[in-house]
Amino acid sequence: MRGKTGTEHNFFISIGAGSNQIPLIHEAKVSGFSVIGIDRDPAAPGLMLCDIRIHESIEEYYSIYQKLKALIDIEDIKGVLSRSFGPAIKTVSFIAEQCGISMIPFDRTDDFIDKSKMKMNIQEIGVPTPDYRVVDGLSVQAIEHDLLPCVIKPVTGHAKRGVQLLRNRSELEQCIPSPQAGERFLVERFLEGDEIIAIGIIHRKRYHLIGITDKIKTPPPYFVDIMHITPSRYDHLKEPIRVLGQRICEGFEISASPLIMELIVDHHDNLSLIEAVPEFGGEFLSDTLIPAATGYNFFGEMVNAATGLPFTPPKAKVRRAVAVRYITGERGTLASYTPPPAGEKGILLSKMLKPLGAQTDRPVSNHDRIGVIITSARSRARALRRAERALMNLNIRIIDGNSA
Repeated sequence: MRGKTGTEHNFFISIGAGSNQIPLIHEAKVSGFSVIGIDRDPAAPGLMLCDIRIHESIEEYYSIYQKLKALIDIEDIKGVLSRSFGPAIKTVSFIAEQCGISMIPFDRTDDFIDKSKMKMNIQEIGVPTPDYRVVDGLSVQAIEHDLLPCVIKPVTGHAKRGVQLLRNRSELEQCIPSPQAGERFLVERFLEGDEIIAIGIIHRKRYHLIGITDKIKTPPPYFVDIMHITPSRYDHLKEPIRVLGQRICEGFEISASPLIMELIVDHHDNLSLIEAVPEFGGEFLSDTLIPAATGYNFFGEMVNAATGLPFTPPKAKVRRAVAVRYITGERGTLASYTPPPAGEKGILLSKMLKPLGAQTDRPVSNHDRIGVIITSARSRARALRRAERALMNLNIRIIDGNSA
């Protein structure tokens, strides 16, 4: 069909055009789509790759839709995706529904964004999850004794910001000296066990497991990711994990979407779902770990799933061990480091996330990490050794505020 632009096109909509959106834009272009990039920043790097650019906040889904209608015929839109979470998911869902594309129903998006709604729905569909309460404003009185030890987290939020473990009444009283109003919190019973990430993709209402990573976190009270590694020690649980993913798919009425699940595995191999989100995930999992470990083109196949092109399911088989090692520091200033040599064997990525001169702090949220190293090898142990050796070779120096 010849659209309002005067040419024949099948359009793909990129909600967001930051650097993290470039893999999706690239795959859409490879598949032959004309890409419309949406971003309020006219200098967003992904916009340079797009055929049409719309400068608008990714949260303004109705305004975006009106601008799209003024530019092209809506029936020419074949797919829409975003790397971002939260409001971006609402926008993806809204645009998809208006275009007759089946993804996540718009009226179900808040069931993911609001953790209290997510937990309620997870329980209703029979997926195991820790006991919880929702409180309006934190106070000592709001958290019952039977939930201790517990994890507190904002009802909305990301990057582990505001997440904290409270093991007993004394820690609770120290953490919350006085009532805090104006924000809702999820208070969740703390479960002992190992945490894993299940990375999956939904196509035509069927969940496919792509891979599992073991997640290593900083010690309590905070939960900052410092490592992901695959193959997981819990690869033998692939089938029960797949069943949980399918329940989420059906319970939340998802037709097509990426899906990340955070799970706790206890010493009896029982699974408990901490969180499920319809996104690609951060932590360099979809960008680097998955393609290096499995060879699966997560972004390309998600574009296929969202647009109706031929879809190839993952084999969920790890070919290489991959370790994602985050670098954390202490309070001070990032003074210096030694850049790694280019092309070093087994080093997939070595990147500082903060510039020289930046303020550093002990890790309280994922935003406090200062760098990342990603390595691959034939075995887990070798990938881990390469990551630790690469970290030492960076010679990172942090000076405190009193240093000369």
